Amino acid sequence: MSYFSKFYELDVRESIAKEFTNSSGEVDDMMAGLHEIRVRMAEKEYNIKGLKRKAKENRAELRTEWHK
Repeated sequence: MSYFSKFYELDVRESIAKEFTNSSGEVDDMMAGLHEIRVRMAEKEYNIKGLKRKAKENRAELRTEWHK
């Protein structure tokens, strides 16, 4: 389940909210929201899915070249 940042007014991924949760179970709203924004910007700017696919293809090519 995602967390809603009241400060930034956006949904924060569970994994990010978990990083900014203290021992009392309280989420640091501003830090979690800020980190979510930074991740979204990186995904948009660097096309993370495309980079992952390209890296996977490159690893496969390296494996086949290694075995030649």
